[in-house]
Amino acid sequence: MTSMESKDEVFVMVLVDLAGICKKLADNSAVPDALRARARQFAQEFDTLLPDPGKGTPAQHAQGEELLCKITRFLPNVLPGLE
Repeated sequence: MTSMESKDEVFVMVLVDLAGICKKLADNSAVPDALRARARQFAQEFDTLLPDPGKGTPAQHAQGEELLCKITRFLPNVLPGLE
């Protein structure tokens, strides 16, 4: 496996995990509605982005990187929203 393939594999693993967190937040009634809606939006974006994992195009990869950045900027807002 090349270093690029390893990097891509780790990237996909992290994105899948973060999307899973967003799905859990979207389904949790303890999370404020606005945050749940945003989490649901990210989860849906992830689901439409890569319907067949491992077979992404370069454009999908770029969209995945953008989604990863958006989710990582969003998640720190969750805990203060619960206070």
